[in-house]
Parts: sequence; C-alpha cells; structure tokens
Amino acid sequence: METKLNEGKGSMALRKREPLRIRTELKAILYLIPFLVPFAVFYLWPVLRGAWMSLHVWSIQGMEKYVAFANYKKIITNSDFYQYMWHSFYFVLLCAPTVIILGLILALIINQKLWFRTLIRSVFFLPYVLSVSVISFIWLRLFDTKHGPVNAFLHLLGLPSDINWLTDHRFVWWAITIATDWWTVGFVMVLFLAGLQEIPTDQYEAAKIDGANAWKRFLHITLPGLSSVMKIQIFYQIISCLKLFGQVQIMTGGGPGDSTNTMIRYIYVTGFKKDMFGLASAQSIIFCLIMLLIAVIQFKFTDRKDG
Repeated sequence: METKLNEGKGSMALRKREPLRIRTELKAILYLIPFLVPFAVFYLWPVLRGAWMSLHVWSIQGMEKYVAFANYKKIITNSDFYQYMWHSFYFVLLCAPTVIILGLILALIINQKLWFRTLIRSVFFLPYVLSVSVISFIWLRLFDTKHGPVNAFLHLLGLPSDINWLTDHRFVWWAITIATDWWTVGFVMVLFLAGLQEIPTDQYEAAKIDGANAWKRFLHITLPGLSSVMKIQIFYQIISCLKLFGQVQIMTGGGPGDSTNTMIRYIYVTGFKKDMFGLASAQSIIFCLIMLLIAVIQFKFTDRKDG
C-alpha cells in the first residue's frame, strides 16, 4: 500500500515539474528570439537561397533554367577551380603562421613591465580598426615601384634596383602577406596578451628558483598556458585567410596574370563580372563546405589532443 502511495506521489511530482520545465524552455526560446530572427533572415535564408540558385542557370535578370547539379559538375571539371583553391590555401600557409608568431612576440614584449607598453599596444592595434579597403590603398602606395617608401627604404639599405612588389609573381604574395599581417597583428597580439595575463606569476617564480632559463620557462609554462588561445588563433586565422578578397581586389586585381586570384575573387568575378549567379552560388556552396570540413577537422584534432 505504501509503495502505491509513493508511486502516486512521485507521478504527481513529475506532472508538476513538467509544466515548470516547459515554461522554462519557452522562456529560454523567447530570450533567443532576438538572435534567432536576424540569424535566420541574414544568414540561414541567404544560404538556402544560394543553394537553390546553385541548381539553376541564374543571371542578373533572375532564374532562367533548372540544371540540377550541372553547375557543380562544371566547377569540379574546371582546372581554374583547383588553381584558385590552391592560391587561397597558399595564402593561409604564408599569412597564418607569420601573423600568429608576430602577435605572440609583440604580446610577450608588451607583457613586460615597460613604461611605453600602452603606446606599443595602441600603435599595433589601431590598424585593425580600419577597413580592408583603407589598408589596401595604404599599402598599394607603400609598395609603389618608383615612388613607394618601401623601395626607397631598401635603397637606403643598399639595394640597387627597384622591386616590383605587386607585378612580380615572386614578391606579390609576400606584399599581400605583409599588408595583411600589419592590419591584423594587433588583434592577435591582444588575444595573446589576455592569455599571458591569465598565467599565474608564481609558476614563473618557482621555475626561476629551480634554475630554468627564459627559453625553458617559455616552452614549459608560457606555451602550455596559451594552448587554448593558440587553438582559437589558429582556427580564426585559417578561416580569415581563406576569405581573402579585399587586398587582392584592390592591390593586384588578381594579377600578375592569375597568380593572386583566390576562391572568393573567383566567385566575385563569376557572379558580378560574367553575370553567372547560379554558377557563382555553386562555387560559394562548395567553398563553404570546404571551410566547414576544415573547421570540423580542427575541432576533432583539438578535442583528441585535449583528451
């Protein structure tokens, strides 16, 4: 008899908790609506619309013909797709490591007790607040072959001839990398600086007492302490570098030849120059899937490493 009474009380308690849990979930959904509505309108709907467009021949006048996966087949059988994809990944290999290393070095310098560290922090972070077009036009002038300050400075150092930074395929990617590093290194520096300030100082003091030099303290305390920040930096920089467009569009126009054409500029030219929005949408979907795959691989790798 007591067992039945206990079961009855338990079921009544569950029934009472059920409406309370539903109300809590409804409140949570209500709080999420201010985010979900813009997300659906400005992100989810354009992606779905782009996927629908990719199945059609679509010009500036609108839909012309349903072609199913013909656009995708056209892309993967075109050698330009693989060339421009390689250009995008090549920029990742150049820019992501250099900006992360420079940002870490600057953060280590500023983290020291220097009286002018606030000035250094401001000087290196200020370019990050500028738009990509402003940055690109600045470096377009700086890298000017005849009248640019970069070549003038190299002449002072004894370089006899001018370097065609933006028209020579040997130097053009380095010019874009330098401009991008200068633009984004401040953001990387600030994130690393925040990570450095989270590392307990007593660990360094104990290491000094044990006789560890600066290099050993960096390897065994600083780098492990920055592991979570480093993972975020690597993930963000890879995705950011893959989306390269503004610097190339303004500084080189994809040249010399096709040597700096990237996937994003390939999509832009296909859609807005050639008036083939269906094909451009298919290129966008493929590139989006590639970036998602990279993100998944990174998350899997970091999770496995943590485990």
